[in-house]
Amino acid sequence: MIEHLRKYTGLIIFVVALLFVGLAFFGDTASMGGRNSNDPPALAVDGKSYSYSEVQKGGKSARQLAEGLRLFELLMATDSFTMGPDAQADQRFFVNRLLLQQAREEFGVHPSDEEVSASLKTITAFQTPEGAFDQQRYNDIATKFIGSLGMDEQDMIEILRDNLATRKLAEIIGGGLAADRKFAAEQVASNDQQVSLQIARVPLSKFQESVKPTDEELNTAWETTKEKYQTERRIKVSYFIAKPNYPELKLDAPKLPDAVTEEAKKAAEKEAADKKAAAEAAHAETKRGVDNELADVVDSFLQDLEASDGKDLEKLAEENQWELVTTDFFPRSATPPALAVNLRSARNPRPVADLLFQLSLGKESMTRFTDALPIADGAFLIARLDAEEAVRDKNFDEAKEEVRSDFIAKAAAEALKKDADDKAAKIREGLAAGKAFVDLAKEQGLEPKALGPFKSSDKLDGEADTASLFQTASLIDPGSLADPVVQADGSLFVFVEKREIVKDPARESRIESSLQGIRANHERLVFSAWMTSRLDATKVEEILPR
Repeated sequence: MIEHLRKYTGLIIFVVALLFVGLAFFGDTASMGGRNSNDPPALAVDGKSYSYSEVQKGGKSARQLAEGLRLFELLMATDSFTMGPDAQADQRFFVNRLLLQQAREEFGVHPSDEEVSASLKTITAFQTPEGAFDQQRYNDIATKFIGSLGMDEQDMIEILRDNLATRKLAEIIGGGLAADRKFAAEQVASNDQQVSLQIARVPLSKFQESVKPTDEELNTAWETTKEKYQTERRIKVSYFIAKPNYPELKLDAPKLPDAVTEEAKKAAEKEAADKKAAAEAAHAETKRGVDNELADVVDSFLQDLEASDGKDLEKLAEENQWELVTTDFFPRSATPPALAVNLRSARNPRPVADLLFQLSLGKESMTRFTDALPIADGAFLIARLDAEEAVRDKNFDEAKEEVRSDFIAKAAAEALKKDADDKAAKIREGLAAGKAFVDLAKEQGLEPKALGPFKSSDKLDGEADTASLFQTASLIDPGSLADPVVQADGSLFVFVEKREIVKDPARESRIESSLQGIRANHERLVFSAWMTSRLDATKVEEILPR
């Protein structure tokens, strides 16, 4: 239990935080093949049947591992790149990987051990934070943690080999398509240009202020959208925090004679620094001992708690002199300050409240308890769900202010869009008649602002998103007004005064890079279509329901 966690906390957090971005690395093992003693046939592919455990291991578990290792080529090729639980994606991954392995045999694509070895050294999961390959991390993941997925190191190596094979197969199957150099040159040239603009904005607040809905209008709006407005789930918990009791670090201040030589001063300073470092090291070692003792005590507590089926929480907490606190009902958005803390992790400082709101009042009493959650300063937090108030639809009075906010937002957005279209139409009429944009903008109550010349990579004072401005203007003819851009805070008018290409001696090399990217994209698309056609021609039958 906690002893195992204490030994491997850093690596477990690394795996959970870095690998799975929301997926538990250990997965839902309750449905894996090892739990099914009969292991009946579960799936037939072109007449060949595969057992329950084979489908679970080659589908769900293998896809989780591929997602964790970020093997995007393989996930995209097998049409199963959907982070999180997805039974259909699991099955597609299993079947498409069979088709992929058939294609490897047909085209003689067999990545070597050397290629696999080089590839795995580039995978983030096996690297230090500085990006260097870490053999120990690889060993720990390959020999310990993927076992919870029902897999071993060789299974992982084969998944890496399939990932490499997808790259080579994409080159073989999709490599015959030519990339349009002119298109690549236009792409590069578009990014190489600089533009000079006149812009003007209309704030959304101008329209929000004018929307004054009556209660009758709000009630009508609520009647058609009432299912949208719900209360938050609220919970009531009892918890305690087990804190380590560290001894105080005492350092004696160095005492020097009033008159000493510089050499004596340096010697004394070094001696004092050495003593301080030794004392701090000894104190750190003592703290580790205290941490280990606390972990052992908490581990024993959890074992006793489980043995009592959760009934002895109060008694066991009192025996250990841990103060048990019971909260009032609270929603996730208003977590009590003492519980609004994060797990003790540099890589995945997940909020404790996330775990509290995963507790349930199920038939099994221990589902109401958290594990020992490591928090700051070497402490552990353990909580029990006492009661909950389920989500329900709000009545009109409860939802009224949310309905008002949504009503105003919708009405203001519609008015903003109409205003922008009307102003743009009038400005375009004036431009066609030969009038200047600045004068036309002022006639519409706008305040034009000159920008540029600037490139896509430039930063402009007072403009948070220069790249979007550039993108809006990059395909508009000089002397023209772009379509109004309706943004979250208002509408934006962009008039292009001038566009010109900036000379760049490195343009040819960037065109070549663009061509390579276009070719690679073509290869991926063709290979994906080829894999889809193979899947369409494959007979897949479910023998057991998922």
